[in-house]
Amino acid sequence: MQLSSSLLFSSLLFLNLSSGVLGFGSDGAKKFKRETRETSTAASPSPTATPPPKTSLTKQPSAKDSATPTSGSQEKTVGSSPKTTAKGTFIDPRLPPGGVVIQTPVTTSGSQYYKIGQTITIGWNYTSLIISPSAVNVEAFCSDNSQTYTIAQNVSIAKPSVIWDTGSYAPKNDQPPLAMGIYTLLIYDEKSAMTAVPAAGNLAPFNGFQFGMYTPKPYTPLADFDCPTCEISSAHSLDILAVRLLALVSFIFSVAFGLFFSLLP
Repeated sequence: MQLSSSLLFSSLLFLNLSSGVLGFGSDGAKKFKRETRETSTAASPSPTATPPPKTSLTKQPSAKDSATPTSGSQEKTVGSSPKTTAKGTFIDPRLPPGGVVIQTPVTTSGSQYYKIGQTITIGWNYTSLIISPSAVNVEAFCSDNSQTYTIAQNVSIAKPSVIWDTGSYAPKNDQPPLAMGIYTLLIYDEKSAMTAVPAAGNLAPFNGFQFGMYTPKPYTPLADFDCPTCEISSAHSLDILAVRLLALVSFIFSVAFGLFFSLLP
């Protein structure tokens, strides 16, 4: 036991002396250990740990989510492509179409004639209308020159009347001026045409009022007025001719009557 302790003490003493002689201090020993560790690490590198794959925080939609959209996505879809369903008004096809009744002038007072140059007032009412147009066009068709003259356009359905100043009227589209003749009043939906087929409850094109227009002649003094049928000489000659004819008929009747009785037995 003492021998072993002596050998251990001798070995430690030898090592201390060797490190002092060879210049290896505590620092050298640490450096030696570090180089030894680095060399061993370079010789047999440790395997590098593979980093775990990055996972996305975005939630992938499942089959259930794809089949049934969320309320938020559903509202967005509806807002991006709205669908509006207009509720139509049912109209019985057996009902008559809407019509126009002239109130001014009074049509029961006979034919209407207007002087070209005066102002004409035309008023009317609507009947049997279920779907009212927003506005109507009012025109006048002259049968003598086959021209259609525009009286007013886009007349509100709430104000069924027009005032036509024929004196200041200027035809459009190189039309001839207003001519003497018979005119037909035309009233129809401004979104339709005069040739449209009447439909139940809708305004039918109207052409049921006619009136005449004329151009008066300039004033002629009575002294300068010439009336062929009013001349005294002509009337006198006609009276003489009638008297002579009556006398001749009377003479022939008298002679014939006398001969008839003279020949009797």
